[in-house]
Amino acid sequence: ICMTKVPHGTDVDYGTLTKAKIRAFQHLGGDLRLNNEVKDVKKDKDGKWLVTTCTNGAGSGICITKARFVFVGAGGWALLLLQKAGIPQVNGYMALPVTGDWAVCQNPEVVAKHKVKVYAPGAPGAPPMSMPHLDYRTIGGKEMLLFGPFGSITLKFLRYGSVLDAIKALKPHNIVPTVGALSRNMSLAVMLLKDVFKSGAGKLHDIQHYYPEADPDDWIFIPAGVRAQIIKKDPKTGKGMLQFGTEVVANDEGTIVGLLGASPGASTCVSIALDVIEKCFGNKPEFKKWAPKIKEMIPTWTADGPAGDMAKVTPQIVNNIYASTGAGLGISPK
Repeated sequence: ICMTKVPHGTDVDYGTLTKAKIRAFQHLGGDLRLNNEVKDVKKDKDGKWLVTTCTNGAGSGICITKARFVFVGAGGWALLLLQKAGIPQVNGYMALPVTGDWAVCQNPEVVAKHKVKVYAPGAPGAPPMSMPHLDYRTIGGKEMLLFGPFGSITLKFLRYGSVLDAIKALKPHNIVPTVGALSRNMSLAVMLLKDVFKSGAGKLHDIQHYYPEADPDDWIFIPAGVRAQIIKKDPKTGKGMLQFGTEVVANDEGTIVGLLGASPGASTCVSIALDVIEKCFGNKPEFKKWAPKIKEMIPTWTADGPAGDMAKVTPQIVNNIYASTGAGLGISPK
């Protein structure tokens, strides 16, 4: 058993954070377009990108926007859009979309007893992503417990996507890596199929493995999102591999970049943002202007080191970061 307590630890409401960032973006003159779907991304003769969008309304709603730089953060659909953009860097990539359910408990008496995050290893021989966990969360001001996820296989790259998503993404250049990756990860396929046919009683049994007193009347099941896990060629062997996590893929000019893989959480989103900035703007004049501000926001960041590199970070530096961050966010250790 391993237990860790972080005195400065806190939950982040990413919905509220997203709204705050959008308001700041609009304050700077940004244009937010809701209920729009990107239909195509093509490179124009002058090197800029033509992004075709369609409004989900009564009219045709077709709009073409020209952009010098495009960031594709579309979840599983990022693969489809990068393929439409025609950049060679995405050749060989495919995605394995995984969905499922979360078990949710909102009984205040139960939630009050379990204000922790509990993780455990999966069953012997089970794939890494099979490790379920019991999480205390505060969502929209409501305290609750989440358990899972219970996995399932889907052909959709987004929760409200199309069952043709995976078929559309299958290209001659990624067929061999896809077959290779799936053949080497049969245990994952077996686990997902078991979860698909698992009954409510079976799911409750899994919860009771963590919390033996779990009452079935306290738990409901809600649909989870879709995680489009990366399939690509193994750089060492050349064979198809299934990669957990995320990967930033950009063209050589740094004018279009996309985020492939499972949706980033708090542990990866900052390093992903830094990776995007360094890959796409590292050799451009803007980078020198941004560097001081990045250093101010992230004291451990250096322009000559990879994103997330902690090799030169000492315990004293970490303590200073906790103190300054806590003061800025109004978080006091308990």
